[in-house]
Amino acid sequence: MEDEYKAYNVGYGRPPEHSRFKKGKSGNPRGRPPRPKPANDMRAILERVANEEIEINGKTITMAEVELRSIQRKAAKGDVAASRHLAKLRADAGVGQSQEGGGGVLVVPGMRPLEEWSISAAIQQEQFREQSEDDR
Repeated sequence: MEDEYKAYNVGYGRPPEHSRFKKGKSGNPRGRPPRPKPANDMRAILERVANEEIEINGKTITMAEVELRSIQRKAAKGDVAASRHLAKLRADAGVGQSQEGGGGVLVVPGMRPLEEWSISAAIQQEQFREQSEDDR
Protein backbone atom coordinates (compact mmCIF):
# COMPACT_ATOMS: atom_id res chain seq x y z
CA MET A 1 0.00 0.00 0.00
CA GLU A 2 2.87 2.36 0.70
CA ASP A 3 4.21 1.76 -2.80
CA GLU A 4 0.91 2.89 -4.31
CA TYR A 5 0.91 5.99 -2.11
CA LYS A 6 4.42 6.93 -3.16
CA ALA A 7 3.58 6.37 -6.81
CA TYR A 8 0.85 9.01 -6.70
CA ASN A 9 0.56 11.71 -4.06
CA VAL A 10 -2.90 13.19 -3.58
CA GLY A 11 -2.92 16.91 -2.87
CA TYR A 12 -3.40 20.37 -4.37
CA GLY A 13 -3.93 19.97 -8.14
CA ARG A 14 -3.68 16.17 -7.82
CA PRO A 15 -7.13 14.67 -7.15
CA PRO A 16 -7.57 10.97 -6.44
CA GLU A 17 -7.78 8.88 -9.60
CA HIS A 18 -11.29 7.59 -8.86
CA SER A 19 -12.73 11.13 -8.76
CA ARG A 20 -11.04 12.48 -11.91
CA PHE A 21 -12.97 13.14 -15.12
CA LYS A 22 -13.08 10.04 -17.29
CA LYS A 23 -11.41 10.34 -20.68
CA GLY A 24 -13.84 11.46 -23.39
CA LYS A 25 -16.45 12.63 -20.87
CA SER A 26 -17.25 16.26 -20.13
CA GLY A 27 -17.08 17.60 -16.61
CA ASN A 28 -20.44 19.29 -17.21
CA PRO A 29 -22.49 16.85 -19.34
CA ARG A 30 -25.80 18.74 -19.16
CA GLY A 31 -24.21 22.13 -19.77
CA ARG A 32 -25.04 25.42 -18.17
CA PRO A 33 -28.75 25.91 -17.52
CA PRO A 34 -30.38 28.55 -19.75
CA ARG A 35 -31.01 32.00 -18.29
CA PRO A 36 -34.65 32.70 -17.58
CA LYS A 37 -36.13 35.34 -19.88
CA PRO A 38 -36.73 38.57 -18.01
CA ALA A 39 -40.35 39.47 -17.46
CA ASN A 40 -39.67 43.10 -18.40
CA ASP A 41 -37.98 42.54 -21.75
CA MET A 42 -37.75 46.10 -23.14
CA ARG A 43 -38.19 45.03 -26.77
CA ALA A 44 -41.36 43.09 -26.00
CA ILE A 45 -42.75 45.99 -23.99
CA LEU A 46 -42.01 48.49 -26.77
CA GLU A 47 -43.60 46.25 -29.40
CA ARG A 48 -46.67 45.66 -27.25
CA VAL A 49 -47.14 49.40 -26.58
CA ALA A 50 -46.49 50.39 -30.22
CA ASN A 51 -49.06 47.89 -31.52
CA GLU A 52 -51.67 48.89 -28.95
CA GLU A 53 -54.75 50.22 -30.73
CA ILE A 54 -56.61 53.27 -29.50
CA GLU A 55 -59.68 55.05 -30.80
CA ILE A 56 -59.46 58.75 -31.69
CA ASN A 57 -62.43 60.54 -33.27
CA GLY A 58 -64.01 57.22 -34.20
CA LYS A 59 -60.85 55.93 -35.95
CA THR A 60 -58.79 53.06 -34.60
CA ILE A 61 -55.05 53.64 -34.93
CA THR A 62 -51.92 52.27 -33.27
CA MET A 63 -49.82 54.10 -30.70
CA ALA A 64 -46.87 54.03 -33.13
CA GLU A 65 -48.92 56.02 -35.63
CA VAL A 66 -49.96 58.49 -32.93
CA GLU A 67 -46.30 59.00 -31.99
CA LEU A 68 -45.28 59.54 -35.61
CA ARG A 69 -48.05 62.06 -36.14
CA SER A 70 -46.99 63.89 -32.98
CA ILE A 71 -43.38 64.09 -34.18
CA GLN A 72 -44.57 65.27 -37.58
CA ARG A 73 -46.67 68.07 -36.02
CA LYS A 74 -43.73 69.23 -33.89
CA ALA A 75 -41.47 69.25 -36.96
CA ALA A 76 -44.04 71.27 -38.91
CA LYS A 77 -44.15 73.83 -36.10
CA GLY A 78 -40.37 74.30 -36.38
CA ASP A 79 -38.96 71.94 -33.75
CA VAL A 80 -35.48 71.18 -35.14
CA ALA A 81 -34.92 68.07 -33.03
CA ALA A 82 -38.28 66.60 -34.10
CA SER A 83 -37.48 67.44 -37.72
CA ARG A 84 -34.14 65.62 -37.54
CA HIS A 85 -35.72 62.64 -35.82
CA LEU A 86 -38.46 62.44 -38.45
CA ALA A 87 -35.90 62.72 -41.27
CA LYS A 88 -33.88 59.86 -39.74
CA LEU A 89 -36.98 57.69 -39.36
CA ARG A 90 -37.93 58.35 -43.00
CA ALA A 91 -34.40 57.60 -44.21
CA ASP A 92 -34.29 54.35 -42.21
CA ALA A 93 -37.63 53.31 -43.70
CA GLY A 94 -36.59 54.36 -47.24
CA VAL A 95 -39.46 56.85 -47.56
CA GLY A 96 -39.01 59.67 -50.08
CA GLN A 97 -35.92 58.22 -51.73
CA SER A 98 -36.05 57.99 -55.51
CA GLN A 99 -35.09 54.71 -57.10
CA GLU A 100 -33.03 56.44 -59.80
CA GLY A 101 -30.53 57.94 -57.38
CA GLY A 102 -29.75 60.96 -59.58
CA GLY A 103 -30.47 63.85 -57.23
CA GLY A 104 -28.55 67.08 -56.87
CA VAL A 105 -28.41 70.40 -55.12
CA LEU A 106 -28.82 73.79 -56.74
CA VAL A 107 -26.90 76.51 -54.89
CA VAL A 108 -28.27 79.99 -55.54
CA PRO A 109 -25.94 82.85 -54.58
CA GLY A 110 -27.83 85.89 -53.33
CA MET A 111 -31.40 86.94 -54.06
CA ARG A 112 -32.69 87.01 -57.66
CA PRO A 113 -36.05 87.60 -59.23
CA LEU A 114 -37.94 84.38 -59.91
CA GLU A 115 -37.75 84.69 -63.72
CA GLU A 116 -33.96 85.21 -63.69
CA TRP A 117 -33.48 82.34 -61.27
CA SER A 118 -35.65 80.00 -63.38
CA ILE A 119 -33.61 80.78 -66.52
CA SER A 120 -30.25 80.16 -64.82
CA ALA A 121 -31.55 76.95 -63.21
CA ALA A 122 -32.78 75.66 -66.58
CA ILE A 123 -29.38 76.36 -68.17
CA GLN A 124 -27.56 74.61 -65.33
CA GLN A 125 -29.87 71.58 -65.44
CA GLU A 126 -29.62 71.31 -69.22
CA GLN A 127 -25.99 70.21 -69.13
CA PHE A 128 -26.82 67.38 -66.72
CA ARG A 129 -29.78 66.25 -68.82
CA GLU A 130 -27.51 66.03 -71.88
CA GLN A 131 -25.01 63.90 -69.93
CA SER A 132 -27.71 61.51 -68.68
CA GLU A 133 -29.11 61.08 -72.20
CA ASP A 134 -25.62 60.25 -73.52
CA ASP A 135 -25.23 57.60 -70.82
CA ARG A 136 -28.33 55.73 -71.95
